[in-house]
Amino acid sequence: MKRLYWRPRQVSQSIIVFMALFSLAGLASVEYFRVEVPQSDIDKKIQAAELASEMMEAIRDERLHLGLDVNTTVDPARTGIIGALMTPVTTLSGRLGAKQTATNPNMAAVVVDMLTKAGVGQGDLVAVGYSGSFPGMNVSVLAALKILGARPIILASAGSSQWGANEPILLWIDMEKMLFEENYVPFRSIACSYGGYEDLGIGLGDEGRRLIRKAITRNELEVLKADDFGAAIEERMKVYRLQAGSQDYKAYINVGGGAVSVGKTIGKRAYKPGLNRSASRRVLEIDSIMTRFMRQDIPVIHLVEMDQIAMMYGMPLKPQQQPAVGEGGVFKQTRRSRIWMATVLIAILGSLRIFVLTDFGHRFMKGRGSRKTGGQPEPMV
Repeated sequence: MKRLYWRPRQVSQSIIVFMALFSLAGLASVEYFRVEVPQSDIDKKIQAAELASEMMEAIRDERLHLGLDVNTTVDPARTGIIGALMTPVTTLSGRLGAKQTATNPNMAAVVVDMLTKAGVGQGDLVAVGYSGSFPGMNVSVLAALKILGARPIILASAGSSQWGANEPILLWIDMEKMLFEENYVPFRSIACSYGGYEDLGIGLGDEGRRLIRKAITRNELEVLKADDFGAAIEERMKVYRLQAGSQDYKAYINVGGGAVSVGKTIGKRAYKPGLNRSASRRVLEIDSIMTRFMRQDIPVIHLVEMDQIAMMYGMPLKPQQQPAVGEGGVFKQTRRSRIWMATVLIAILGSLRIFVLTDFGHRFMKGRGSRKTGGQPEPMV
């Protein structure tokens, strides 16, 4: 005797609602039960962060050796690389929170990530421009470049905005030289400008200019001394070209908002924080070091808006204690479990078959008092 199969002429509303809720629950579970997976180049990122942490400790020790206290009110993590509100060498206003965020040694892993995505590897040439405004990020840049084995050509600005490396006896170029001489890194700046407005020392008083001139001399750096904005760009580009020889640059790194590097007021926000592979025609009309490299199709890494970069990579804002090496989304990320997604999909498809294509769903809902919505059942052989 043949067994009879049957189904209602229409799927009941109760089954539709049930399947919708079941599917939504499955989707929610996929989002909830995520798994952690290591990011790419995890070993290099860890090494860079460890090196950055060691260099920051060395700078703090040097600061204490020079008789400069660590002000825990503005530097609760006791990094030793948060400066003062105002000194004679302070060039511009600055935001304390951004300086604190940049002291995280795990930012070195962020720079490794950006450089790797830009295609930088062992022996590749990288142009760098930074000031004393973000010494924490400068340290991270140096650590990342060393771990990747890149060859940087670095031009610095001696001045600093508020809360940066603005202690006259311990400017950024002093920190950098100390790290070089103690063999933390095999490279340092080859030339330096005064900094200040348009990188021409504008805004510095006579005492500030004297102190910076003294610092440049004691660190045995060539002075960048162009007397107008356009000439300052040309002067720096000439140095980069001469130092490169026949080798092409693979990337340009800018730290901070120096006008010569990023352009005048409109240029400061023309490039997004992080890695920039291209720029609009309008942006390319803004003259700056960044634009000069971008016109040559050389990727630009723009390290500004530190809080925004930190959030992009799962880093804490204004850490109250020094984060441990390896903390942050740059080292690991959560993603949906492929096994769980497959399980949920199979469960949904199986439920559709059971509740819609067989009589079980009709009997199940009928047994719970659901109303018939399709008249007499349709027999099926």
